[in-house]
Formats: sequence, C-alpha cells, structure tokens
Amino acid sequence: MLDRVQLKQEAKGILRRASVSPFVFALIYLLITNGMNYVDACTSGTMAEYMQLYYPQLSVPDLLRRAAEVPYAVSTFISVAVYLLGEVLRAGNALYHLGIRRGKAMPYSTLFDGLAVAGRVIWLSVVETALILLWSVLLIIPGIVAAYRYRFAMYNLLEDPSLRVWDALRMSKEQTDGFKLDLFVLDLSFLGWALASVFTLGVLSVWLTPYMAQTSVGFFQAVKRIKGVGYFPEKDDPSAGPR
Repeated sequence: MLDRVQLKQEAKGILRRASVSPFVFALIYLLITNGMNYVDACTSGTMAEYMQLYYPQLSVPDLLRRAAEVPYAVSTFISVAVYLLGEVLRAGNALYHLGIRRGKAMPYSTLFDGLAVAGRVIWLSVVETALILLWSVLLIIPGIVAAYRYRFAMYNLLEDPSLRVWDALRMSKEQTDGFKLDLFVLDLSFLGWALASVFTLGVLSVWLTPYMAQTSVGFFQAVKRIKGVGYFPEKDDPSAGPR
C-alpha cells in the first residue's frame, strides 16, 4: 500500500515550489469550465428547470427563459462542444501538473496545450467512457472498478502522444492492477475537503483542485516505478530536474 500521507506532503511541496501559481492556474481552469457548464445548463433548460423545482416562488429570469428556448439542435451542439472542450482543458490541466512535478515552469497557457493533441484526447475520452458505461451495465461496482482501471490512461497519452489510445488504456490497466483500492481510499481521503468546498460555495476548490490533481500525479508516478510500465528514471524522477 502506498503511503497516502507521504504522497500528499510531496504534492504540497511541489505546489509550493511551482514557479507559476497552481492556485491561479486552478482559478482560471475552474472559471472557464464552470462558465461553459453554466452556458450548457442555460441553453439545455436545466437551469430554468432547477429554479422552477427548488425556487418556485421566484420567477425565471427572461434571459434564462429565452436561453432555454433555443432549438434542440443548437442546445445539443453546445452540450457536445462543452464536453469536448472540457476534455481538452482537462488534458491541459493534467499537462500542467505533470510538468511542475518535473520542476518545469508551466505557463498559464499550458491549459490550452491539450489542443495540440485534441483528437487523441477526445478519442480516448470517448473510448474510456464507453468502456466504463459497458461495465456499468452489469452493475455499478464493475463500472467503478473500470473507472479506476483506466484512471491513468490520459496521463500515459499526454506523456507519450505517439501512443495509440488502446495502448494508453492497456498501460493504465497494468499500472493500476493491485492498486485500485489504494487509489479509491486516496480519493475518499479528500471527501472532507470536498464537503468543505461545498460549504464555501466552491471557493475552497481553488486550493483543493490542484492539491488533488498533484497527489493523483504522484500516485501515477509511484505505481509506474513499482510496475515498471511507462517509467523512465531520467524523465520521471523529480530529483533529476531543477526545483
């Protein structure tokens, strides 16, 4: 079992040493992604329905009502675009955290570096989602296991963009073999912080998002060393690069 406390302490140290603030980076990332999701919720009618359900005493603003009246084809296009761009931004966020772990100066523009491999990132996301859904058809537990099985596929693809999507998924399967429960427990250890973030109306997410992301990258690098799958000491050892 990996030492969760050590992984978290290491993550905190890397975040403190980052030359480009991980918290400002997270703020930009959250503002963009939450903004896109808000637009999607408005045009799909979800926001208006939410207000009518939970705040029936309030009238739905005209702007929301008009947004919800856009043609179905338009709202569907927006939903798909938001999903695809969200995956590309998720890749950019992962690239930032992979980079700062190696001591690199990752500028804020790194958030959009996923555009360079957008096709592969999107295809990976589609395949991964399909596999998880197929396992979920059996029961919820196999679906959860599948989600952890392919947890590191994105990292593998970003570290080696020449990989085929299926190779990235296979590597993740090998890397997480025997460590899925550890990874699940690690995620559970952030539950208290996630609840606290809700009570702060998401403000705490600016700190929590990079903390969780960097801890996840640390777990990824640790299991790579143990499994020897996708591990290259000269590239992956944090002590090998500048601080």
